Amino acid sequence: MKLNRKLAATLLTSAGLASTLAPLTASPASASSMYGCSYPRVCVYNGSYSSGTLIGWFQDNGYQNMPVSIQNDPDAVANTRNDDSVWLIDTGAAPDRYICIPANTAVNLGNYAHPNGTTWANDVDTINIFSDDGKCSGTTHVQQGIVPVNWP
Repeated sequence: MKLNRKLAATLLTSAGLASTLAPLTASPASASSMYGCSYPRVCVYNGSYSSGTLIGWFQDNGYQNMPVSIQNDPDAVANTRNDDSVWLIDTGAAPDRYICIPANTAVNLGNYAHPNGTTWANDVDTINIFSDDGKCSGTTHVQQGIVPVNWP
């Protein structure tokens, strides 16, 4: 009978220890910085993301006007967020246009043609960070589109 109690105590202690260790051995969420942009920020650059100058960063979800001092200046963007995609918006276009940057992606905006005949470099003044699956129209590729009418 004593042996059974000792065995039961040992098993309970081992089970308790195992359940205590389980959270410690779980792998952390994928979170990393890139190109001088700390997680969980979205950073914009003057010049390329790899060698340009960081001129602003955003972290809050929702629509935000860029500060006047950097509106229409970004040449590149880095989205360090894991599950959020980002719209960079040109409100000077008619209708308003966006370029969507998927989660964990850095982009030189000059590599993407803007519907106005130039590129997206120096054409964004508003940002929208939103919680979704981190994809743009269901894909992990940069996408473009028209901002819905009556957006906030």
